[in-house]
Amino acid sequence: MFDAKISTMLPELKPYLTALALPPTSLLVFLLIGTFLIRSKPKLAKSIIFFSVTTIWLLSTNVFSVWIHNQVIPEYPFVNAKDLKDNSTQAIVVLGGGVVAGLPGGDQQMSKNSLERLRLAAQLHRQSGLPLVFSGGSGWGSRDVSVSEAIVAEKVLNDAFGIKLNYKEPSSKDTQENAHNTWALLSKQDIKKIVLVTHSTHMKRASAEFKKVGFEVESAAVGQPTIGGQALLGWLPSASNLEVSQSVLRELLANFVQQLNYK
Repeated sequence: MFDAKISTMLPELKPYLTALALPPTSLLVFLLIGTFLIRSKPKLAKSIIFFSVTTIWLLSTNVFSVWIHNQVIPEYPFVNAKDLKDNSTQAIVVLGGGVVAGLPGGDQQMSKNSLERLRLAAQLHRQSGLPLVFSGGSGWGSRDVSVSEAIVAEKVLNDAFGIKLNYKEPSSKDTQENAHNTWALLSKQDIKKIVLVTHSTHMKRASAEFKKVGFEVESAAVGQPTIGGQALLGWLPSASNLEVSQSVLRELLANFVQQLNYK
């Protein structure tokens, strides 16, 4: 009974455990540890503090964030309507990347990541005429379980892009459920060959989940970072570069967990 309770709680704890394991939170914890040890073990404390500050700095630079992305994440070629036609693609599936809730008036909006994915999906839809599918529910870490990202995406597509969403999957909480629920939805329409739209850091794991349930998957990735034009600025920290590094490390962690689940 105790084990059953733990297995039930783990998915809900996943976003919190992930946040604790990844920078900057994990490195800030190391900084606190170093601060507490500064009197009792000064050499060890200074080493911990130096390591934490240096790592945060590196992860926040354009040069390092692009380098680690290119080491871990495959380079995905640009996909256009001709590619989709040549490959006999049947539908465009875009995965949710979060919503922003609690706005004035009670409205919800797409997060930056979701909007980037939605924009590419809308472009491919207009160019190809293929059915557009959105998969995304409330997410394990959502504070408002009534907010379904697919519903928000449908409204944004209609209001901002003038596009009607052909199919929506509003119940999934993570990538694995994205795949299973989308298969349950589209296999009834005999749609099995799709182009998957998500961020480059998420694509490998997402493609594996969708292939596992039976889809043939073509990748349409967004968010592939590039080196900036200013050499000096490339070594100065910024929040956007830290976000890139964090997303790569998150996928490394998620892929590790995914491999454990497959064994």
